[in-house]
Amino acid sequence: MTPIRFSATLSPHPDFPAPDVAVDVAGIWEDADLRLEYTLRGKLSAFLFPAPGQELDPGRLWAHSCCEVFLATADSCAYREYNFSPNGQWAVFDFSDYRQRAESTPALAAPRTQWQHTPAALHLCLELPAAALPAAPLRLALAVVLETRAGRLAYYALRHPPGAPDFHHPSCFTFHLFLT
Repeated sequence: MTPIRFSATLSPHPDFPAPDVAVDVAGIWEDADLRLEYTLRGKLSAFLFPAPGQELDPGRLWAHSCCEVFLATADSCAYREYNFSPNGQWAVFDFSDYRQRAESTPALAAPRTQWQHTPAALHLCLELPAAALPAAPLRLALAVVLETRAGRLAYYALRHPPGAPDFHHPSCFTFHLFLT
């Protein structure tokens, strides 16, 4: 398989902006593994980032600063959601249809993640092995949630549907990855 490389800048939701922060994601799909690198730059001191060892409810990582990826096959309404917290926690959820949580999610090996936090940037490098991905071809939705020091959330995505923030919406799955 020829590696597929892609990159994008995520945009803030118009009703929940986070000023002075740029969010970029670069990825490579190679040998059926997916590697993603999230980079946040700007005035990061305005946000709360869970510290390593700080325990959060794994079912609500999205209620704090975290990076997310949603994966679906090209021909299905089912999808998988991954959440990655700067504290090192991660969670995965399967959905049978739009916002319909599947009865179970298969046991998956932990993705490899590496976080780097400096005063000017936050980086997440992660690798999802082929066994952790739905069957190809893939549709992806990429997103980031940022929790401000005032307790508000800012939402970044490739695309925002009209209305409230909703990373699960089918129109958010804008990257299409095909085997070549």
